[in-house]
Amino acid sequence: MSLKNYSLKFIIPFTFLMLPFLSNAQSVINGKITDKNAAPVPFATVFLKGAKVGSFTNTTGNFKLATNFQGPDTLIIACIGYMEMEYPVVLENKEFALSISMKEPEKILEEVVISAGMIEANNERSVAVLKPLDIVTTAGAQGDIVGAIQTLPGVQRNGGDQTGLMVRGGDVNESIMIIDGTTAQNAFMSNVPGVAQRSRFNPFQFKGTSFSSGGYTARYGQALSGVLDLQTNDLPEKSTVNVGANAAGLSLSGSKLMGNNAIEFSSSYTNLTPFYDVTPTNVKYFNVPQGGNMSTRWISKLDDGKGIFKMNFSHSYMKSGIQIPDPFTAGNKINFQLQNENTFFNTSFKYRASNKLKYFTAFSFSNNTDNIVMGLFDMYRYDSRVQGRAEMTYTFNPKFNLLAGTEVQRITYAQKYDTLNGQFNETLSAGYMEGEYKVAKKLALKPGVRGEYSQLIARGNLVPRLALAYKLGEGSQLSFAGGMFYQTAPTQYLLQGYRPNFQQSTHYMLNYQVMKNNRTFRLEGYYKDYKQLICEHGVAYTPNQYRFNFGQVDNSGGGYAKGIDVFWRDKKTVKNLDYWISYSYIDTKRLYQNYLAKATPDYVSTHNLNIIAKYMVEKIQTNFSASYNFSSGRPFYNPNSPTFLSDRTMSYQNFAITASYLKSFKRVFAVFYLSVDNIMNRHNVLGYRYGNNGTERYPVLPPMYRSIFFGMNFSFSQFKQDEL
Repeated sequence: MSLKNYSLKFIIPFTFLMLPFLSNAQSVINGKITDKNAAPVPFATVFLKGAKVGSFTNTTGNFKLATNFQGPDTLIIACIGYMEMEYPVVLENKEFALSISMKEPEKILEEVVISAGMIEANNERSVAVLKPLDIVTTAGAQGDIVGAIQTLPGVQRNGGDQTGLMVRGGDVNESIMIIDGTTAQNAFMSNVPGVAQRSRFNPFQFKGTSFSSGGYTARYGQALSGVLDLQTNDLPEKSTVNVGANAAGLSLSGSKLMGNNAIEFSSSYTNLTPFYDVTPTNVKYFNVPQGGNMSTRWISKLDDGKGIFKMNFSHSYMKSGIQIPDPFTAGNKINFQLQNENTFFNTSFKYRASNKLKYFTAFSFSNNTDNIVMGLFDMYRYDSRVQGRAEMTYTFNPKFNLLAGTEVQRITYAQKYDTLNGQFNETLSAGYMEGEYKVAKKLALKPGVRGEYSQLIARGNLVPRLALAYKLGEGSQLSFAGGMFYQTAPTQYLLQGYRPNFQQSTHYMLNYQVMKNNRTFRLEGYYKDYKQLICEHGVAYTPNQYRFNFGQVDNSGGGYAKGIDVFWRDKKTVKNLDYWISYSYIDTKRLYQNYLAKATPDYVSTHNLNIIAKYMVEKIQTNFSASYNFSSGRPFYNPNSPTFLSDRTMSYQNFAITASYLKSFKRVFAVFYLSVDNIMNRHNVLGYRYGNNGTERYPVLPPMYRSIFFGMNFSFSQFKQDEL
């Protein structure tokens, strides 16, 4: 399929019917909900008990209710993390205003922003939150969700040669991305050997980014290391149109708000020719990456404020041609040509039946097709996933609630490389239950259990999860999280017909955190025990990830990962300055895949340091961001060394800056931005490959040393400065 003839088509699958407000409504309540500090409380549910009319507060804490109901009634206000309130009102055929302050119950522990072992009030509480603007304004993140996550403790910076999220010693196969409760099957652009790919999703699609580096909720499985949980936006506040242009292409997006309904759309054209004209690369493109993307969202909220429905659809097409190091012969170069087509669709529905009972359902479908020419051989890859989830949460009393749910996934993979064919179909089913019990004013427990069954390997498992927290004082708490986690074998083994048992990891984490006066300090120690990892026998070791000879495969592998993570964030000390520092130390070894002995994997750096700073200069309406990243040397395979994977590269260091200039032209709001990555032009080396004779070695380099990216965005609607 050529790009010229490429077209994107989509059909919104169904229309969500709405219950209209009574047209002769005469009583109107204009209200504002705040907390004890007079800050607005967004997304609170506001409901008239007798009139059966409800709404949500917007991001400024305001709401409006209209009804023809007359007489005394009760206004019910509820929001996660606050005490539910009942406020008596008298509806008298007039318009009046209310200002209500919500209280935080003493029984609920203060929310921890970054803590793998925190207690969640329910499934909407976050483990580690990065707002969309945190992501796009982080220098060096390239506006990518995963690029920003790599600045958090416990995450390895990939350096540019690997695609995926590597958490606390785990490889890229051990973490998953969740969108509105369902797994994103192809969260990253299709893999190109030696060239890291971006995630597929725009940060502004999401109202928050929650990241768990271990010990995560029983809701999820099939991830030995971590979960990136993304929740899409609710109703937009207003209709908008945005136009953007940058060194990688053009974009158009917008939203149309229609009462309790909204439709959002976005489309983009990507062509990296301008970017590569100003950024020298260490790889040669004979077909510069180019393609298109189109997505749409439909959001519908029930009139009574009790439920919200979301539908997301996206489709993309990309093609590229690149000259890469030959994965089979060190020192050689081969052509790698890729055409990718990807579709993702999901829906979710949240409904609050009563003050005690809530429901959640989700459904998703995705498929991905890669047509590849690698050297002299053609390669074809196809995969798809269909997933459904249903949950119920019941609150017995203010001290105890229980969540129960189930999910089913149908996964298909097929691959053809020259004359080698492989395929499999998998059905994964799971059930889970998780409770939260406030034992005392300062102590909370969250036990859970998850059961899974794999039809492909005809095996199941039943595993416990546990989290607890103890509030030490104002803004501080001590927490623990642990549990067992299972995952089936990586795709490359299942495609070749191997059917080993589940892989297993057990997590133990102890966390101390203080949050006070817009400052956060976090210290966490952890230990991970790996068992039943995939191990190969009877084959010689090679670092080639694209090999097909696996020998005998079983679950005799294992290993461990232990370490300490430190995080400090300060938004208080200096006006308009926000900075954070994260440091991770890890000691990990494993025997798995074709490793010759238990060793530190070649993607792990023992020490990782990130320093991020953002400063807004109000006088010139410009936001500056800088980041410094340091990682100690990674192991690499030296066939001449007596100890397996004992050699280390030099350290990885990167200094990046970003500047964004804000300007209003009457009703048009504009942002102009410039980003320079690796401003010192340090020639980082990510590893080495050796020739067959063992004497010649060739460096594994990042796709580029220094990069320069620039662009602009125009929004045809009014914004306030505090929205930025």
